[in-house]
Amino acid sequence: MDELEKNIPVICVGPTGSGKTTLLKKLQDAEGIDYTYSPVPTIGTNIYDINYVNKQGKKQVLSIREVGGEMVTLWSNYLDGIEKVIFVVDTSNLCQVSAAAVMLYTLLAEPRLRRSKFILVLSKMDAAYRQMRNEALLMLQHTRLCSELHNAPTLLEAAPLAGTGLDGLRSFLIH
Repeated sequence: MDELEKNIPVICVGPTGSGKTTLLKKLQDAEGIDYTYSPVPTIGTNIYDINYVNKQGKKQVLSIREVGGEMVTLWSNYLDGIEKVIFVVDTSNLCQVSAAAVMLYTLLAEPRLRRSKFILVLSKMDAAYRQMRNEALLMLQHTRLCSELHNAPTLLEAAPLAGTGLDGLRSFLIH
């Protein structure tokens, strides 16, 4: 059996109901994740192992810790040694977009994450007409972040139920 490469510490956070669990289960190729799937909000944490083969042809396991949105006050307990941060926002929920901005800025200002790579996943969980307005707000914030921060987040649009955006997220995680 091939020796596994170093495990990259990754955390997935975002507001409650943003689609973190659905996104990670789809990334893991779990069965039964479709438009009838209705996850329960995560209380605590979940670990998702993503298997892949790296550029050198070696097997690698990427363990992603999902921390529930209800635990936002405890997120700081999970930040030591984190190399990559997945921040998920449901763009169809305008109230969530506002709260998510505060959460994201708090993480970006965290000294333990100053060398971490961030990806901001704009999750599409509802009607497209509402998303366009909310995505525009997030895009403006992203543009501002890019000009102000050396570790500004990569922006990714994803529709976990449809399976779009997963290749971009997988690429971010393994490179």
